[in-house]
Amino acid sequence: MKMKDFNINMTQYNRGDIITGTIVMIGEKEVIVAIGGLKEGAFPREELEPSFKIGDAILVMVTGTIDDKGCIVLTHADVNKALEDKEKLKNLKVGTEFSFKVNDINNSGLHGDFMGYRVFLPFSQCTAQDYMNRESFKDREITAIVIELNNIKKSIVCSTKLLENNQTTPVEVGDSVEGSVIKIEEKYAIVLLRNGAKAKLSISDASHTRINNISEVVELDHEYLFKVLETNLDYSRISVGLKQLQESPLDKIYASINIGDEVCGEVVKILPVGAVIKLDNGLSALAVTKDNSDRANVATHHIYKLNTRVNGYISHVDRERKRLNIITNIKKEQE
Repeated sequence: MKMKDFNINMTQYNRGDIITGTIVMIGEKEVIVAIGGLKEGAFPREELEPSFKIGDAILVMVTGTIDDKGCIVLTHADVNKALEDKEKLKNLKVGTEFSFKVNDINNSGLHGDFMGYRVFLPFSQCTAQDYMNRESFKDREITAIVIELNNIKKSIVCSTKLLENNQTTPVEVGDSVEGSVIKIEEKYAIVLLRNGAKAKLSISDASHTRINNISEVVELDHEYLFKVLETNLDYSRISVGLKQLQESPLDKIYASINIGDEVCGEVVKILPVGAVIKLDNGLSALAVTKDNSDRANVATHHIYKLNTRVNGYISHVDRERKRLNIITNIKKEQE
């Protein structure tokens, strides 16, 4: 019978509550404990350690409703584990490992409870072996990893497949990993990493320069060094890049320029704050309007015209964010 909340002399208890009681009787089959209120609780005699005697305080956990003798059904043997579980519950988050007891199996997966949380293990998140043996898990405790956690609804979705995947060496975002190209399409390639996992290399992450086909950069069955850009929890989706481990042509140019260097370029965009200048070295620079006019509150289009050539010098360099400001020699004559 599923337990409901019950009340003893204004004291409410719930399944899983851990309370301190006082031993009032030690019988042949059960131990009677005063837990507050007018009623008492009982747990099996075999759970009591020999060191306990009548009058001692003892930790017990509520496991059922009132029995036929009027006692609250308790346990003492499972208290330590429950306390450990409560500590685990404080640190429970996505990615943590925990154990729960399976109490139902249906067409979608395994269902159970963990410290008041409803637990669901979808068959899609079971290992092949677990799926084949699914019927044997009823009333057994199994270990899994949290993949979804809702503390408001008190629900957990978990995975045993992830445990199996964790037996291989995982990769983390930012790692440099070796891998061999096993499939090439126009816009992406599939890479087999050294740890046995598969990863995707997108064309946008393959080269700093524009390419039309990823085969311009990588070859089938060739091994390369990649950088891990993204992973999900069970490593079923891994994204890697090539260009992230290579020096960008822009990095070289930015390393070679300094404030005060003279530059030339063409106005390619007019903005409220200034004009975007495409420099002859391939970089884009911003000519801030207020820094390039003697007039206050002058509009950018009064100073610059699209597709016109300008000369100037570099006034600001942000190498990390790849930004340049310039001062040009164009200043609109005040009318």
